Amino acid sequence: MQFLWICMLGWNMSVVSGPDTIGISVPISRQWIHEQINQAQGEALHALYSTLDTSARPENQQQIQAQQALTKEVNRMQLFVESSAYEHRIKYYYLYAIYHVLSLYAYQVEHGQLNALLAPVLINNLHQMMQADMQGKSIATCLEGIPYQVGFITIEGFPNNFGYRVARMRLFREYAAAHPERVLSELQGRFAEFLNEPFTDTIIAQIARLYPQRVYDYATSFTLVGNAIRRNPDTLVKTIVRIGRSPHAIQILPFLDYLVHGQYTIAQLEKIIPDRDAYYRLCVNTVIDMRKRWLNDTPVLNLLGMEQNVKRLALHYIRTVNDLHDTLDAVRFACVDHFTPQEIYYLIINGEEEIYTSSYVGLFKRMMQRMQPQRGDLLLMSVYFDRFKKFITMSAAYNTLNDFLRSMPEANSTALMQQFVSGLEKTETLEDAVDVADAFGSIKDPKLLDFLRREVDKNFLQMQQKRDTRGQVIYALLASLFSSRLKDQQDSVWSKDISQKFHLPPIDRVPFSSLVCDSGRIYEEVFFYGDKDGFQSFNSFMSSFKGNEWKITRNTYWLTIESQRGKPVTIFVKLPFSDPNQDELAMSKLSEYLNAHHIQPTVYIHRGHSYHVDATIAQLQSSARIVILGSCGGYNSLASVLQVSPQAQIISSKQTGTLYVNEPIIRAIEENILLGKDIVWEKLWNQLSTEFRKTPHYDQFEDYIPPHKNLGAIFIKAYHQLMQERANGSAEVNDP
Repeated sequence: MQFLWICMLGWNMSVVSGPDTIGISVPISRQWIHEQINQAQGEALHALYSTLDTSARPENQQQIQAQQALTKEVNRMQLFVESSAYEHRIKYYYLYAIYHVLSLYAYQVEHGQLNALLAPVLINNLHQMMQADMQGKSIATCLEGIPYQVGFITIEGFPNNFGYRVARMRLFREYAAAHPERVLSELQGRFAEFLNEPFTDTIIAQIARLYPQRVYDYATSFTLVGNAIRRNPDTLVKTIVRIGRSPHAIQILPFLDYLVHGQYTIAQLEKIIPDRDAYYRLCVNTVIDMRKRWLNDTPVLNLLGMEQNVKRLALHYIRTVNDLHDTLDAVRFACVDHFTPQEIYYLIINGEEEIYTSSYVGLFKRMMQRMQPQRGDLLLMSVYFDRFKKFITMSAAYNTLNDFLRSMPEANSTALMQQFVSGLEKTETLEDAVDVADAFGSIKDPKLLDFLRREVDKNFLQMQQKRDTRGQVIYALLASLFSSRLKDQQDSVWSKDISQKFHLPPIDRVPFSSLVCDSGRIYEEVFFYGDKDGFQSFNSFMSSFKGNEWKITRNTYWLTIESQRGKPVTIFVKLPFSDPNQDELAMSKLSEYLNAHHIQPTVYIHRGHSYHVDATIAQLQSSARIVILGSCGGYNSLASVLQVSPQAQIISSKQTGTLYVNEPIIRAIEENILLGKDIVWEKLWNQLSTEFRKTPHYDQFEDYIPPHKNLGAIFIKAYHQLMQERANGSAEVNDP
């Protein structure tokens, strides 16, 4: 590709476009600004090319049009200005507008804020605004049909136009409609000028209905946006402001809908909140009512906030039951003695990330015993089937699904399992589809498995008839995973088949070569956190590195462990701190060190409860090839890991991890790495299984999912690969 430049030659220079001389003399007083435009053209073209696959030939029409807009069309605009009868000052003003807009385009493209292929629209709009300004018209009239991202750039070429503020106001309103989740923070910055406009009150009221938590956060802050919210006349906003004055504001905000409609008062809720059990019951009843209204297409305020509130409360009870795992059941489950089946159901579906096997079994048993009558279908109806797919998946994982299905008439259990695999294409995320994939990995009943496989095939045919691409990919992928898995195959054979079919990197092994950086060293990063279990796990972990085989260097915030035998391995271990602020500081200090020294670990190990896992995932790099979560590998964790590190192979647990299992797994992996061997998961897992059978921790080991059996992770990887191939036109969705 060739850059097209405007060249200035001598005292009386001509504007040259490509090989042709335009023949317009440019006085020396404007030569500098033309040179600046030339430079900005180069930066804009560089930004354009950096976002495109320039190896592809021939170039597509959009790329050619973008290139020509930034070269030939810009050159024509320069000629247009220089050929005009305006005096030097005016010409310079318009030439500077060209330079400024090109610079803004390059900056926003490089920072991912603008689609580079919008260049033709941008340059054409710039020309229209220039003509409007020359004719004494408002530039705001040139925004019709223009993407607001383009408009924000082009208007900056004409800050002196009388329509400039009107244009910004119009663009702000378009931005607010497109991104209501960002508006409040932008009102703190680049849109602060509109904070006192009457229409901003309307925008804030609209945001309150979509994101009440954001409005609450600002309403309780001492900021200009907070002041604007506190004086807003809207009833809902005023209610949020009143909630913010309560000492129990966080617990009251989820009831926003009921406060606005007069079903509760703040004073009533303040009396209930101190009684944890009563408050939990109220929240469960409320979320059930909200779901009922939502299913009836009745607008519901802050359903997500109430769901998050119920989860927060449920985890308190789950952790209480977990912590008492060594006590008698009468003591262990005393905290749920007075709960209804529905209230226990919400404990279970919200506790996936932390619940122990024995905790789940105890809660499930009590839930079933308290049903009157003991029918699971009636229970699900009473909660309006809220997250029933999550419940079915957990029941399959803990071997209680058959008991649950047998509690209802066969026709209803059949209909329930049909719904379990239906409608997966309608959800915004892949969570339900991943739940189905995980359930298939846990269900042992061959009759049920065969029934579900047929249902998946049926749904695939329906997606074909509807020409629903996403649905076809989801069901074709599920069918491929399950139909082949139903056959009596070795794990390694099945894994290779799946890798080949969906063009995935090997999922049955991690080649040693993929763990080694350019210097020939393997880097690992391990994260511990400052709670009781974190310190205990840290001490246990460090006991594996005694003797002369490892060199340990202590830093204020982390340890560096270097191998003294075998392959060169360096392990960075974040120290646990009881002070959360120190814990966070240690994380950032270690991250700064690795970035400064261009170190990209390929092995990441999370040691701690699932509520710390987000902090670990935030430290991942795309270089990760092995990620040991050491705690629950629920959908959100798997998806977050693979979004950052798409080639990562993940070891996770169905329950909170234990050091008695984590340590042997880590030691086995480290031994393979020191010997320079590929890590073959089936072989490694069989060896570990044999060892754990000799210990009291075999049942806990069985809760761990190796990468080659992690159907959820495999599904996410294969789905994104298939969708990418479909987008590129290089894949068809065939019959499974």
